[in-house]
Amino acid sequence: MRPIREAAGPLEASIFVEGLRAIPAGFLALVLLAHAFVWAIAMQLAEPAPPPQMAVAIALGREWMQGYTELPPLAAWISAAIYRATSSLFLLRLASTLCVALAGWFVFLFARRIAGDRHAAIAVMLMVGVFPVALPGNPMIGDVLQMPLAAAAVLAWWIAAGEHKPNGWIALGIVLGAMLHAGPQGIVLAALFAVVTLATSHGRAGLARFDALLCFALATFVFVFFAGPRLLWLWQNGMQDLFAGQGAGIAADELHPPLRLIFDLLLGHFGFAMLLFLATAYAAKENAPVFMREPSTAFSRSSVVALAIVPALFALLWLYATGRAAKPQFFASLLLFSGVAAVLLGGERIVIRRQRIVGLIALILLFVPPLAQIASSFSPGWIGDNRAPNWPALPAARTLTDIFHTRTGRPLEYLIGARVRASQISVMSADRPHVVIDADLSSSPWIDSEDFAKKGGIVFWEIRGADLSPPAEYVAKLPAFVAEAPLRLPWGRGGGDPVRLGWAIVPPR
Repeated sequence: MRPIREAAGPLEASIFVEGLRAIPAGFLALVLLAHAFVWAIAMQLAEPAPPPQMAVAIALGREWMQGYTELPPLAAWISAAIYRATSSLFLLRLASTLCVALAGWFVFLFARRIAGDRHAAIAVMLMVGVFPVALPGNPMIGDVLQMPLAAAAVLAWWIAAGEHKPNGWIALGIVLGAMLHAGPQGIVLAALFAVVTLATSHGRAGLARFDALLCFALATFVFVFFAGPRLLWLWQNGMQDLFAGQGAGIAADELHPPLRLIFDLLLGHFGFAMLLFLATAYAAKENAPVFMREPSTAFSRSSVVALAIVPALFALLWLYATGRAAKPQFFASLLLFSGVAAVLLGGERIVIRRQRIVGLIALILLFVPPLAQIASSFSPGWIGDNRAPNWPALPAARTLTDIFHTRTGRPLEYLIGARVRASQISVMSADRPHVVIDADLSSSPWIDSEDFAKKGGIVFWEIRGADLSPPAEYVAKLPAFVAEAPLRLPWGRGGGDPVRLGWAIVPPR
C-alpha cells in the first residue's frame, strides 16, 4: 500500500485548510454545530408562532396514533414529546437542526472508512452548497428526521456489506424499521441496498457466511417487529398516508410535480458546483494545499456513486408513476452523498485552490439563507395572509382559552376548526386542547365522542368578506351553538387588516 504524504500547502493557509489539516473530525463537528445553532436561532426569530407543519405535528402527535392523514407519525410523536417535556418551540427547532448536523456526522463516519478523515470532512462540508440538504428551515418533520436515519442506514449497510461485519445487518433492520414510520425514503434506500449487495461479488460475500445469514435473518425479524404495526396500518388505509401532504400542514403551492422537482434539485446543486469549480479549476502560480488519501476500492466507488444518484432518481420515478407531488425537502435524505461521490471520484489527491474565496463562499452559503429567512418574515401580513410568522396564534389562543374558562369554569379540552389553524392555537394555548379537525370525528379518530359531548369546547372559523356565519358543515356536525361577536386580532408583525375569527362555545352536556 502506498504511504500517505502529509498535506502540503502554502506558508499562509486559511483557517479552513488548517482545521482540515490538523483536526478534521473536530473541525467538522464545530461547523455542523454552528450550522445547527445558526438555523435554530434564525427560525425562532423568523417564526415566533409555530409554523403549520410544526403545529400539526405537535397537536396531532400527542394523540399517539399509528398513522394520520398525510402525516407519517414518527416526527409527530417526537415533536409532541419534546414540546410536552420542554414547552419550548426553540428547543424543538434546535432538535430539527441537530438532525441535520447528526446526518452530516453519520455521513462523515461512513466516508472516513473509505476516504480517510480529511477527505471525509471535505465531502461533508461541500454539502453546504446543496439545497435542500443544508437549508433546514423546517420544523421537526418527517423529511428532516429521515436525514440522520438515512445516513445511519447507509453506515450500517456499509459495515455489513462493505466491511463484512454481520452485526451491521441488525442495526440496518432497526433503522429501516424506524424510517418507515417517518416516510417512504427508507423503501428507496432498502431497494438500492438489495441491488448493490446482490449484484456485486463483494456484496454477496458479505452474506455468504453462516453468521452473516443468521444476523440477516435476525435483522429481518427486527425490521418486521418495528415496522409491522405501521405496515398493517398502511395496508388497512390504502397506503395513501405513506407520503406527507397537505394533511401535514404543507401548503398546496409547496408541493411540486416531478418535472418541477427535477429543476429544483438541479438548481439546488448550484452552490455545490460553484464550490467544486472554484476549489479545483486550475490556477497558475498558486501553491495550493494538497490532501492525499489511500486508494479506494472499486466496490466503494460504485457504491458511493449509486448512493449519490440512484435514490433521488428512483424517488422521482416513483412520484411520476404514482402521480404525486412533493416538497423539494422530500429529497434531503436522498442527496446526502453528493459530496462523498465528488471527493471519491476526484482521485487520491485533492488540491484546494483559491482557498480563501472558497471559504468565503462557504460562509455566505452558511449565513445568508438564515438571514434572508429572518428578513422575509418581517414583511407585512397583507402581502400573504397565510404566512405563519404573522398569523396571531398566541393572542387567539389566550383569548379563546380565557373566554371558555370564564363562561364554563372548566379547562378548554376540545378545539374545533381547520386543521392548521386549530393546531396552531392548540399548541399556544395553556390548556393544550385536543383538535377536532373541521368538526369531523371521522377525521379525528382520537376524539371520544361521549367525552367531547360531555365537556364541550370552542369552535372557530376564519372570516373573509362580509359573511360572518359559521361553515355549514360545522353547523351540521356539531350540537347547536350560537355564534358570538367576531374577534379582531392584529397580525403578529403588523400590516394589513386584522385577522377576523368567528367563534362559538359548544356547550358541555
